[in-house]
Order: sequence, then C-alpha cells, then structure tokens
Amino acid sequence: MTSKKQKLPIKNKPLTIRDEIHGDMSFEGAVRHAIDHPSFQRLRSIKQLGLAEFVFPCATHTRFQHSLGASYLAVQYFETMVRGWSHSSFDFEGKIEKTRFSPLLTRQRLQEVGEHPESYRFWRDAIGLAGLLHDVGHGPWSHTFEFLDLQQDFREVLEPIHGVVGKYLREQLKSGKPFMHEEVSLLYVHKLLTDLEESDLVPDALKFFVPVSALIHRKMGLGKFQKEIESEIQKELEVRNLKGGVEVHRLLRPVISGPFDVDRIDYIQRDGRNCGVNIGGIEWRRIVSKLIPCLANHQGASNEPQDVVLISNVKNQHVLDDFIFSLFQMYAQVYLHPKIVGVEEVAKRLLKKVQKGKKKPVITFEMHQQLTDERFRYLLKEEFGISEIEDLLFRKRGAGVHVVSLPPNTGMEKNLKASGYSMVDLLDRPMMKDSVGLFLFGAYQHQSGKSVKTEHLIQPWVKVSPIAHHFYTINYSPKIWLKSELLG
Repeated sequence: MTSKKQKLPIKNKPLTIRDEIHGDMSFEGAVRHAIDHPSFQRLRSIKQLGLAEFVFPCATHTRFQHSLGASYLAVQYFETMVRGWSHSSFDFEGKIEKTRFSPLLTRQRLQEVGEHPESYRFWRDAIGLAGLLHDVGHGPWSHTFEFLDLQQDFREVLEPIHGVVGKYLREQLKSGKPFMHEEVSLLYVHKLLTDLEESDLVPDALKFFVPVSALIHRKMGLGKFQKEIESEIQKELEVRNLKGGVEVHRLLRPVISGPFDVDRIDYIQRDGRNCGVNIGGIEWRRIVSKLIPCLANHQGASNEPQDVVLISNVKNQHVLDDFIFSLFQMYAQVYLHPKIVGVEEVAKRLLKKVQKGKKKPVITFEMHQQLTDERFRYLLKEEFGISEIEDLLFRKRGAGVHVVSLPPNTGMEKNLKASGYSMVDLLDRPMMKDSVGLFLFGAYQHQSGKSVKTEHLIQPWVKVSPIAHHFYTINYSPKIWLKSELLG
C-alpha cells in the first residue's frame, strides 16, 4: 500500500501504449495513474481466457491487455458521444410503443459537460476508470475461479467502505452468497482510489468511487440501491460544481454494460485474434461514433423500466448485425468449445472431490491480491493436495478428458450415461443483454406550409433486423457430455 510517507513519483505526461488491436492508445489523468497501481498490475498475470490456452495455445493474452483496451474504447466512446450530440439531427421527443425518447435533455446535459472543462475531465476519467477496472476483481482461471466453491473472508477489507456501496457489500456478505468478481472489483476499486488519494497522485480520487462502482456493477447500479447511488452521485457533483447530473451517469452505463459495450467490443477482437478464429471484421469506430445513448423512459423485454436507450441511423444496421454474429461465433468456437468446457469442469470436480470431509480453503482479500494463474495452480497441487491438476493441464497419459457435444434430444443420453459420461451443467448464454433498448431511425424532410420539417421513422433493432431478432430470442447453451480417468 502506498502511504503519505512514501509517495510515488508524480507523472503528468500522457501514457501511450502500442496495442495489437487498437494501435496507439493514450491514457491520461486518473486513468494514467491507476494503470501503475499494483491492484491493476496484478492483471498481467491473469490470463483473459483462463484454461483456454490448453486448447488454443496462443490464447495467453491477459486481463491487463483487455482492460487497457476497454478503458481506451470507453474514453473514445465518451468523447464522440459529447461531440456527436452537439450536432445530431435526432430530435424526436415522442413515444414509440413503450419507449418515450428525451433527446433534448440528453443534448442539454452533454453540452453542459462539453462546455465545462473540469466536468469534462471528471466524466472522462470516470468512464476511463470504469473501463480499466471493470475486471480488476477477477481471480486466476477467469470465470472458473468463481465456481470452485472456495470459502471467502473479506470482512476486514469492508471496514473502511462506507456509504451505499458499503451497504450493498455488507448486505451481500450477510446473505451468505459468495462474492463474484463484480463484488471483489468494488473492493479493489476502493483500495486503488484510496491509495491514489493518500499518495497525492490523484487528489480527491475517492470522488470517483460511487460513480465508477455503479458503472462496473450493473446489478447494484440498477437494483434497489439505484436511488441511493444516484443521490450520492448528485451530492458529489453539486459539492464540486460539476455539470451533467445523474443523467450523464445514466448515459455512460451502456458504454460499460450493454449489448455493444466496450468490454465486448474489445474481447471479441482480442480473443478472436489470439485464438486464431476468423470472426470477420468489427467496425468498432463506427459503433463508438454512430451508436449513441439517449435518455428515455423505456420498458424492456423483461418489463423492467430503463432510463436510457441506444439509437443509430438505420444505415448502420449491418455493423450491428456483424457484431452480434461475431459474438455468436466466439461462443460457438471458443468460449463454449467442448474441450475447454471439459477441462474447466474436471478442475471443478477435482476440487470438490478433494474437499469432501476437509476444511475448505479460505480466500482472503490479501491472498486474492497475490493469486496468479501459476500461483493458484501451485496452491491446488502443493497445499490443497490436488496432484491431478498437473496431470490434467499437462495432458499426461491416463489423464484424458473425453467430451461429446450433441444437439439436444438426440436420444443418445442413455447410451452416454451407460458409457460413463455425465452431462455438464451449463448456464444459458443470452446473446443479447436486455439492459438497453436499441432503436434504428431514418429521417426525411417535407414541406409544411412555409417551413421544412424533419420527420423521424423509428423502429426497434430487433424488428428491423432478422439477425437481431434471432439472437434476441434464443439462448446458446450446447449439450456437452464428459468423462475423465481423473474423476475415477
């Protein structure tokens, strides 16, 4: 931890990093300092795709690389959003089905930010930090780590976290539910911002804590704590005389968590490239510049009210269709590759097998900060007594993982069970996040008396695009069967 007695050197110059996907990426302000913090640097040793490297040998890229890319894209999205609304022709203040659009208020709030340099820097840093830290709570082996049934003890690190975020985390702790990476990320964000503030690298760095936390943890930000969160954000803005209000925070939500968020824009390209999967091109610059958040009163497919939607000109439909089809290809070819699923499942079952009748390993926040992919593998073997992990990951003879992937209802289930196979319990993977409505519009002008009026024709993307309709209505979850000599 950085203390006031041992200050880090002041670095005010923008940091430029050459990236395999986005080229030169520039970072400044609070984001530039957050990159150097140990809590973020630990992601250098956490692989983005966990155990996928044992199937795709080149998939050794890290959460560090991905998070840098997401932060860069988030700032690009924010800057084009502010510029885009200043000259956007979209001014439809009407209602389409269950959605009422508010473009005038949207334009007003973003213009306030654009004309006030201090406010602009605040929101730019907030969205940049959210992109940078959205995955900072991930442990080793990616999402597999969250389902290993490990005991947690994060009580001590919760003590200094107050306000609505602390209230939410304590309620989660009291419920007995394990902290997923989203909750652990909030612990890291608080530690990182506290250290930056105490070292004087970023004065008042904790002003970002609530807005950034609500952006990276969507369920907390949109759940029963939403009013309290927005109240805390509004008070902070008023105290510091910052413009935009909670409306700007709402507009930034789909940038971090939505159907076309910066997380997906980066990982689809980065994962595809490093796995050698040909997914076609993603026109991320077109998405970032032409897909614009707009304040609205929107009723989603799950009948949950939303206060922001995404709008784009209908001529950009093909860009959006290509994106969602590329996402499906990544799920089919990489994320739910039968062999990857099999290796992850065997690792989970091995740990449960060893834990029977034994005290479960306890993960504290201090231990979590030290865990890397290699360190965790060592702990499993040497301290938890799971020697089979080495046999599994290094494909030793007699440690095979046999998987069968079949369409549902093939009638082969009895034969597979008789042959020693068991089905892997996979969660349904929705291709579309129902967090934001997405609308395509076209405009035309007509003479009305002595004046020329612009009319907008607006339709939901899922009604305009057959591809969007298909992926909006299905969940992708293949049926995978598994057996391994390691499981006995």
